Amino acid sequence: MAKVIFTAWKTKSQLMDVRNEFYPPPSYAGPDLRSHGCAVVEAWKLRGNVPHHVEATALLTDAILHDDAQRNSIFSIRATYSAAFCRPSRLLRGTTPRSNSPRAPSLVVLRKAAQRSLEWLWDNYWAEVCDDPTPATHDDSASVRAALCDALQPLTGGLAEPVSKKRKRDQAISVAMRLVSVCNVSGTGVKLLASVLLERDLLVPGRTLGDPFDETFKEWDTVLLKVAESHPAFLRHLTEDLVNDLAFTDTKDVSTDPRSEALYLWLAHIFTSPNWEFHRQSCPQSYVLQVCDESSHHWTTLLGEQVRKEAGKAKAVPVARPAGKNRVSKPITRNESRGTTAQLSEKLLAHGWGLLEKWDSRPLGVVANN
Repeated sequence: MAKVIFTAWKTKSQLMDVRNEFYPPPSYAGPDLRSHGCAVVEAWKLRGNVPHHVEATALLTDAILHDDAQRNSIFSIRATYSAAFCRPSRLLRGTTPRSNSPRAPSLVVLRKAAQRSLEWLWDNYWAEVCDDPTPATHDDSASVRAALCDALQPLTGGLAEPVSKKRKRDQAISVAMRLVSVCNVSGTGVKLLASVLLERDLLVPGRTLGDPFDETFKEWDTVLLKVAESHPAFLRHLTEDLVNDLAFTDTKDVSTDPRSEALYLWLAHIFTSPNWEFHRQSCPQSYVLQVCDESSHHWTTLLGEQVRKEAGKAKAVPVARPAGKNRVSKPITRNESRGTTAQLSEKLLAHGWGLLEKWDSRPLGVVANN
């Protein structure tokens, strides 16, 4: 007699839909549906018989979505991660953070553990979920990493002969375009690119303390800026990975560590250089400051001071120049005011903004009488 298996979903395709929302396939270019996947799993839990792997995926994904320092406090984010690990702790043994880790459970540890756990859940459950006997296809992180490393190869080996500045720039642009192409077809490409750059020490090459860093900035700014133009989220991932690495440096004397100095210099460059001014709106400034305050050492203290100083400059309002002793301010006429308003309206309309013809100020719940 066939064994009857009760599931929370009605058809296998429903489970496949949720899997694709948690782990979007490479060709997917639509909106982020992870929150919808979490809501579906929550509804399935009311029916019962939800596998621990599915529930654990929803809990961890929900914690990652909650990880937004602009909207939630660091304490709330840490608590959400910790709660996500409580229920599936047996299932994810070996991937969850240990209580005796340094500064545990620090946000840096929890974030990395959440990503490792989701990768483990894919390998041990979701990869085997499919509608037919054919192998499941997925945006495999290993293949994406390989594609990114292949695209970065021209900038990692070095050339035996010196090349012109124009050739270097052309090469950097070519590498950037290949990286953008990989990120266009991979939902995780932007995030993986940031980690690949740090794991392979491409942004922090071998150096000694105090070595000049300007040439490194010139070499990589062209590449990184091109990627940030096409994928603004890249700068957020890169900044977070840089500050996480800097905060979690495992050295006895971090103040004399050349790699930590390089990480600090990169972060200071991103937050102060005119080259990055337009893209700095994507930087998680609040998160960087929180990490610097929680993991205080020589370089994080310097970085926190630098970021706060630049933030103060941005908030400063320029003071109008006072009129001369015999200077009389010319009043603005009504026609000039209308002309200025019309120019402003044209600029707003060009960027998709519009003016509301009539503002209805009724309180909520009040129905207008026609």
